[in-house]
Amino acid sequence: MIRIDLGPLGRFKYPVSLEARKLSNYKTYLFEKSIKKTSSVKNIKRVHLVYPVGNKISTPDAIGQNLKLSLEKFYEVITYNYDEYRTIIPGKADVLIGHWHPNPFTVFRMSANIKGWKRVLALAPFCPDPTGWQNAFGNNIIENCDRYLAITGNAWMKRLKESPFHHWEPKIIHLDLAVDRGDFPVIKEHFNPVEKRRFLYIGHTAWYKNISFLEKLSGKLPETEFAWMGGNQPLKNIKGLGKFDFSNKDAKELIQEYDFLITVGSADANPTTILEAMAWGLIPVCSEQSGYEGFTPIRNISIDSMEDAVTTIKHLQSVSEVNLKKWQQENLASLDKHFNWKRFCAQVLYEIESEEKPDLTETSFTNRLFLLFAELRSPSFWGRPINFYHFLKANLKYILQNRV
Repeated sequence: MIRIDLGPLGRFKYPVSLEARKLSNYKTYLFEKSIKKTSSVKNIKRVHLVYPVGNKISTPDAIGQNLKLSLEKFYEVITYNYDEYRTIIPGKADVLIGHWHPNPFTVFRMSANIKGWKRVLALAPFCPDPTGWQNAFGNNIIENCDRYLAITGNAWMKRLKESPFHHWEPKIIHLDLAVDRGDFPVIKEHFNPVEKRRFLYIGHTAWYKNISFLEKLSGKLPETEFAWMGGNQPLKNIKGLGKFDFSNKDAKELIQEYDFLITVGSADANPTTILEAMAWGLIPVCSEQSGYEGFTPIRNISIDSMEDAVTTIKHLQSVSEVNLKKWQQENLASLDKHFNWKRFCAQVLYEIESEEKPDLTETSFTNRLFLLFAELRSPSFWGRPINFYHFLKANLKYILQNRV
């Protein structure tokens, strides 16, 4: 085994032949070879995939769709709703992979407790921020997982050792997100003039999106247009555009009027909108706490200093079109080389067939107690009335669907 250095794209292990080492593009070659492999290593027959597999081109549906299509080349694949109340009894050659929902009464978490799986792989966003709110619940189940395929950005992986989740490190595999450029074609051909550039936020308004900071930032820059696509409630100093289906022509025509995609999350694993914007030809501007750090054409903005954030926006207003076009092309190249579903699915396939089952490292009682209280304090804690209501509502829907 050798360790392949992808720079800011992260690191992963993979076997390399002498033939592959001679290729200038051997990183791509590795993944192409892996996706063609057979499932003879452990004689795995069936994969139980716990992830949304809907028709939307955005995540999480896109993750489930692409994994299902890829894994069906090698195994029988059965899919499940990740918030479903259900327990799967494994066969002799079955693998469980999917989203470990915050609610302990959901299919992955209940099924992971059952003995007999060939392999148990958690596959979910990972954000080891200091509060621990996003993933603290996982401390209750990760010991039952052979690996945790952590969908996250390189910035969070750099912070892992100093986070409350440091003891998870042996089980974690960094899994960058992906986008299909066919679903998100280039629509940005020309940028607005200097000092007339426009910024667009796409997404929801959950606590970790840090929308209050974006409202304050836009208030400091009244001469700059900031807009929001993804909701209907009013935001201060930000132009509301409403909700759109990104596959529609109207949405694309509106998006191409903007130059930058901005997201200022405080505890965001790695929003897919950054990759989608790159595919459209917009330039992403994001906080390091949105997962991406060290990519020149993905511009970082501080959320710790409003003065620095204002300076960043003013600088972007003065960048030449030549530089913007350069960043645009670099982003498109990174999508082709790394942030694609072929690479994503190949990494998952490799972990399904892997024999590695590392143990967690030791952590203190104090840290375990911290994570316990972080789970209880988290807005996503399953016992909060609103969260439990959504859980009951979803499962009632599944029951009614099964009766039809």
